[in-house]
Amino acid sequence: MTLESSAHASRVVRVRETRITSIFAHIGIGLSILMLPTPLTYIPRPVLAGLFAYMAVTSVSDNQLWERIQLVFIEQSAYPPSHYIRRVPQRRMHLFTGLQLLQLAVLCGCGFTEVPFIKMVFPILLFFQILIRKQAMHTFDGSAFEHSRLHWTKGAPPHVTKNLPLKDFSAEVRANLDIKMFIKEATLLLDLEASSIDEIIQEMLNAVFREQAATTTNNSSTTIAASGHRFYLTPTHSPRESTVDCDESSNHTRSHTLNRATGGNLFSTTNKMSTLSREDLIEEAKRALLLEIQYNEQAYRRLAKTIKSVSFHENEGITTDQSWICALCSLKSIQKRYLALARLAYPVNLGRSNEGTQIILLKKTKCEIELGRTFATILSDLEFRRQLIYAQDENEVKALLCSRAHELAEEHEQLRRGPDKINELIDECFKPEPRCQFMSGLIADLRRRLPLYPSDFVDGLRGYQTARKVTTSILFLYFACLLPSIAFGVLNYNNTCGKIGVFRILLSQTIGGLFFGFIGGQPLTILLTTAPIALYVKRKSTSFCITAVIYTVTVSYNLEFYAFFGCVGLFNAAFLFIYAAFDASRIMRWSTRSTEEIFAMFVSIAFLVEAYRDTAKEFRKYYFDCVTSQECRNSSAVVAANATGRTDRTLLNLQPTLPHPNHQAIAADVNANINASLAEVVTTCKPEVAILYLLLLACTYWICISMLNFTKTPFLTETKRELIHDFALPCAVLVMSFVGSYLFKKVELEPYNVDTESFEWKIVDFRTLNWANVLGAMALSFPLSLLFFMEQNIASVIVNSPSNKLKKGTSYHWDLFVVGVINTLLSLFGLPWVHGALPQSPMHVRSLADMEERITMGNCVQQM
Repeated sequence: MTLESSAHASRVVRVRETRITSIFAHIGIGLSILMLPTPLTYIPRPVLAGLFAYMAVTSVSDNQLWERIQLVFIEQSAYPPSHYIRRVPQRRMHLFTGLQLLQLAVLCGCGFTEVPFIKMVFPILLFFQILIRKQAMHTFDGSAFEHSRLHWTKGAPPHVTKNLPLKDFSAEVRANLDIKMFIKEATLLLDLEASSIDEIIQEMLNAVFREQAATTTNNSSTTIAASGHRFYLTPTHSPRESTVDCDESSNHTRSHTLNRATGGNLFSTTNKMSTLSREDLIEEAKRALLLEIQYNEQAYRRLAKTIKSVSFHENEGITTDQSWICALCSLKSIQKRYLALARLAYPVNLGRSNEGTQIILLKKTKCEIELGRTFATILSDLEFRRQLIYAQDENEVKALLCSRAHELAEEHEQLRRGPDKINELIDECFKPEPRCQFMSGLIADLRRRLPLYPSDFVDGLRGYQTARKVTTSILFLYFACLLPSIAFGVLNYNNTCGKIGVFRILLSQTIGGLFFGFIGGQPLTILLTTAPIALYVKRKSTSFCITAVIYTVTVSYNLEFYAFFGCVGLFNAAFLFIYAAFDASRIMRWSTRSTEEIFAMFVSIAFLVEAYRDTAKEFRKYYFDCVTSQECRNSSAVVAANATGRTDRTLLNLQPTLPHPNHQAIAADVNANINASLAEVVTTCKPEVAILYLLLLACTYWICISMLNFTKTPFLTETKRELIHDFALPCAVLVMSFVGSYLFKKVELEPYNVDTESFEWKIVDFRTLNWANVLGAMALSFPLSLLFFMEQNIASVIVNSPSNKLKKGTSYHWDLFVVGVINTLLSLFGLPWVHGALPQSPMHVRSLADMEERITMGNCVQQM
């Protein structure tokens, strides 16, 4: 996957949609069961809390709700003028934020309450979030934050700018002819080392004019294109150029979104040279390509006529593609055309909005703008430009160009039929249909995903750096699923008296993950036992647990726990089957970004609350209660002294009747018991345990964040920085586990418990339940099924967000059906339930990303 991110947002360009990462990560989790109780118990509990804090903070990095909340502390003037915060009316934006915060407060008040029956209302409130958003959609339209367009700029400042469309490879013959001409006549310069525009153009022209004879020439024109990060079209006239534009370009008004990034290429064409020497031709070409600018009594040179791409994104506003630039010029001294492509060895700063250029193009044609549009359209794709940068030889470069031209012809042909498809989609989504919807969504999902099933495995094996990204993603996913599962297992153990613990949670995670990895529709969605489910069923205590309410009911009514637990799970799965069969997921069309942001923020708060509660519990137990323990010790000492005195007096009275050795033995035993009680009281005060807990938590979080942001530092090489970024979570867990378990082994951190009851592969005995118990289980399962439905679909909506640009389609109904099948199997054996998880699912998508950097207003920006 390729993602583009700024200081405020990130955008996905390409995603590796593969099942390999999820399958192998859950195989690793299954093998981890063999490491219970040791060495898996060597992972300290504060490391788990640090993971919660890390996931909570990173999950809101792209959340617009959090960004608007920060306006309380950040001035609006700190944002770029084109940012949506500066463009959207403030009253309207604050009103929208207030509505979201009100809904979030209601969810938090219901989710974090200590009253179990109020928690049962939580899924219903979550469901009503969609209905509230549906009613407010006409007032607060999230689409108002997204636009994109292209510009054509000409001349020295102040520029003359106009829209310039992409070349339609399916309708314009000239585009394919230009590509064929380039493949036939091109001179390729790979890994050119140059640090300025003068050096680049000098090397380019030397390659073009090398060993060519000087001849008389006719008028012709030449085009240069440099390619870097995104895509911006801006032609500028040189003093030696004709001022006549192509009618074909000016007649186009269609805009296009281009948000891709790569390095710069140099394409250059010349024809037979005139009687001028090569040096004179080079100087003439440089005068046509470069423009002398005077600013504040300082002179500098810039490209005269350029083509670039500009995008208007909801978070960043107007952004410019820096990694390439198409510069145009006309020469009167060349007759036969030549073409040259130069790929720079490293990105070069060519000035404002061209800080990371790496590809440059030079070519002659009867209309320079038309040729510029041809190659600008080719270079507008980030994935293609990255392939071009990593191409090994000239033949691979030419093959990539030919292949990309063919792909564009097919894509543009589909775009020409786009309006009809859009109308059909609108009719399908929003107009009532008289025909029965039973199973139609499931069938459509299967028809959409089954033909692509083999590619779900192949896409994880092919492509540049795919092996490395898949490997790091497997390790990340392993720890991102293993550690929360251990944490939830500990909480379940404490709240069910050992009925469900770490072993059953890991076994459930393994079965559910592997089952969904093989037959699930969207392989990027990760199943897990999650915080909202745990909060929903939390009983009255400082911790939360997925089965606490059910356990409370079984204890109150003297029911067999596993039978009642499995019965609730079976009814929950039955409701999920009904939702999937009748296409209930269609209601998610009303779940806009607002609903996703509120729910994601709630999940983040839930992780932070749990990390805080664990830390506060340790401090209350080992630090703040030390005063009470000391007082207890002092009072106990007084009581012990009095008891010792009374014992001695009693023994003295009995001395005539007791032998002396027996008298001494009884006194020694009494004093030993009293001293042991005092020692036990003193050991309850251990401030070093609380301090170490906080230290391990903070260091785990700090290492994760530092390694995650290591790509923003100048240290090491780009490849090594990306490796450190990808291994952030595994390294933090392993390092801090070693520190807590070995370096501080004398500090007695409380280990977590594993299951006390052994697991057997046999179906639970439902015959212990009567009909009243079954009806009670069904009543509990309905709100639970709503929560499963909402969180599974919200996780799928975020993963399948248009900003991720997934190419294989969605499968909401089939995924919901598969989740029902998985939980049916788990319920039969008394294992905990799983469903689509936040933030693991979107973080899984991000872990498969290739990062590319650009510079925006002095800030280092990453493109994924």
